[in-house]
Amino acid sequence: MLEEMEDQPEAVGTRLRRVREILGLNKRQFAEHAGLTEQTYGPFENGKRPLSLEAAKKLRKTYELTLEFMYFGKIDDLPHRITKEL
Repeated sequence: MLEEMEDQPEAVGTRLRRVREILGLNKRQFAEHAGLTEQTYGPFENGKRPLSLEAAKKLRKTYELTLEFMYFGKIDDLPHRITKEL
């Protein structure tokens, strides 16, 4: 289902929100663990702003999310704890 929506800010936000929920974090915790503020991260998850490459790289490093997943929904190389819940 998530893989069918490609690169629209709303689709990217849906994927980010799902991962955050799987990890049991609120928006502030999810953002701050990755070195982002909630004010910066919130519009990405809400689909109000396209995910910046800078933010995507921080999320990739912190949560092992691939750019292919965040931008296109490809789940092949995600951590098992996330893929089993998607």
